[in-house]
Amino acid sequence: MFSPMAGRRRDHRADGGRRPLAVYLPGLDGTGFSASSQFDTIARAGFDLVALNIPVSDRSSVFELVDNVTAYLDARVAENDFNGESVNGAGSSDVYLIGESMGGMLALCVAASRPDLIKRLILVNPASSFDKSVWPTLGPALPSIPNELWNAVPFALAPVLIDPVRMARGMMDKMMETPSDDPLGSLVAGAEELMGLIPALGALSEIIPRETLAHRLEILREGCEYLNDNDYERLTTINVPTLVVASENDNLIPSLTESSRLKAFLPNCKVEVLKGASHAALQEPGVDLMEIARRNGVLPRTADELAMTRDVKFDPPSRADLERARESLAGLRALTSPVFFSTRPDGKIVRGLDAVPIRQRGSRPILLVGNHQTLAPDLGFLIDQFIEEKGVCIRGLAHPVVARGGGGFGGDTDGDESNMPQSFDDMLRGALKGTPLEAALPRREPKPPRNNRAMTMGGLGSFTSFGAVPVSGMNFFRLMKQGETVLLFPGGVREAFKRKNELYELFWPSKPEFVRMAAKFDAIIVPFAAVGAEDSFDIVQDADDLLNGVFGESVRERANKMPKARVNDDFRDDEELFIQPVAVPKIPERFYFRFMAPIDLSDVDLDDEESVKAVYANVKNEVASGIEYLRAKRASDPFKDLAPRLLYERATSAQAPTFVP
Repeated sequence: MFSPMAGRRRDHRADGGRRPLAVYLPGLDGTGFSASSQFDTIARAGFDLVALNIPVSDRSSVFELVDNVTAYLDARVAENDFNGESVNGAGSSDVYLIGESMGGMLALCVAASRPDLIKRLILVNPASSFDKSVWPTLGPALPSIPNELWNAVPFALAPVLIDPVRMARGMMDKMMETPSDDPLGSLVAGAEELMGLIPALGALSEIIPRETLAHRLEILREGCEYLNDNDYERLTTINVPTLVVASENDNLIPSLTESSRLKAFLPNCKVEVLKGASHAALQEPGVDLMEIARRNGVLPRTADELAMTRDVKFDPPSRADLERARESLAGLRALTSPVFFSTRPDGKIVRGLDAVPIRQRGSRPILLVGNHQTLAPDLGFLIDQFIEEKGVCIRGLAHPVVARGGGGFGGDTDGDESNMPQSFDDMLRGALKGTPLEAALPRREPKPPRNNRAMTMGGLGSFTSFGAVPVSGMNFFRLMKQGETVLLFPGGVREAFKRKNELYELFWPSKPEFVRMAAKFDAIIVPFAAVGAEDSFDIVQDADDLLNGVFGESVRERANKMPKARVNDDFRDDEELFIQPVAVPKIPERFYFRFMAPIDLSDVDLDDEESVKAVYANVKNEVASGIEYLRAKRASDPFKDLAPRLLYERATSAQAPTFVP
């Protein structure tokens, strides 16, 4: 039932390594007809491509098909292990399962049954939404159509399956972009390619006889029942990294809605929406499945992607991740125009991150230690700036609530979102609604519905998607050992959720544990300071007010259900509760960051308690000094106020200047 695509199976790469395996699971036709135009590009992307072929006479149930697929994958993995070969140099189970329509539903069933066999899932308009479409009602009537009308069914369904106008327009655009000495010949060839779909559509009635159609509709019913039973519980167990490619104008099944549902329930899922595409998107000109997969970081890592991290267990953000994150930051960036400075060892302050010693000290880890601004609206800019300037994804040590909230891993706190931080961008947009400044904000696409929403910090979206891990000694140890650039806020939740009248105060524990860990791995500590966010709103009710208010017991009960990042003897138990203050936005201030001179720990003696404490005190003093410096210097920024800054940046399409350091 599995066929290597003719002329496309090449087990080994030019360098002698084994090619990763791509297994295509077809749609209702069972042949792969609708994806045939993609097979060459899949092979050129470096895959050994095979396709499942389901004969018209086959009457296997969905569970028997799943068993057939898993048996084949088991055999391929065993063959590789027996020959002592790895797939793409990274292990014998680097299998990429590509499913379209019915094949997408089948791929999810395989992943639910044997996730250990699959490296990545790529689903194109998966029919896991079949039970939410009209076809469970209309489908059973199709096999009852009289024989003399059966051959006309594919043509009647053509507007549902494809968009001929869009396909014709795409082919014309392709011809216009491709230089040709014979424009008329190119036009004729394009027309013939489009007309070639007509006999192909007619052949569907032979590929899918009425008895076969009835059986495959039953496969879809069985598969959806299996996947969607018990409030989608089975979907939540599929931990395989998944890319869902959904057509915006799929008239056959509700693929766009299904993509949002899968993103909500699959623990590790990305979605790419094809604007204007129909159900048969893989046939449409301009749709390149491998380019879509590459943009979303689904294909094997490139050298550039590997440079963002030294941690082989972490998939760095893809191009699509970065584009989506920067789009979500656009509104807040327009309002705050963040400015970065760094400090050389000789004390000279320079614009940007040039003085932060990323990759300048070999494989030594870097520990960035700074102040936690209230509600952390600046966090996204901090992470993005390191990716933009240094090509490095900094790894945050996050509060467990933040870490659980990212990527759909169950951060819903028993369905109660009342304590989850509201996006700072949302707060500011709400405050500016109806004012002249609202028109200056970039347009923002509507957010898709999600069951378990990722924690949004500073507009970044899912913090964990960009490398954050729950703060713990073990995770800190692992990141330091990997030589990563690590981000730490010693003040934790106490500093992130300040009380009234605590502007820019530091609430650090007395124990210098992060210095000990950093020194153990010969790390370089870079203290940093950030200001601007805390001046952009007023705290109306802080955690103490909420705990002592009318609903105080309810607030305490919810907060006690949330995990704590640490048990700290320096603070009351109430001060470590995850309780967001009620804040009212003001006209936003400009955001400023300063990275202080690096602190080299190579000469620190771990057995010398006083030496360790002295380094800790120095780091804290440097952060406090940086805050004081930025608050004083920003007074000389000619564009510190919002209105002139917005006007300048709108007029010039460039960032407004700032003070001279």
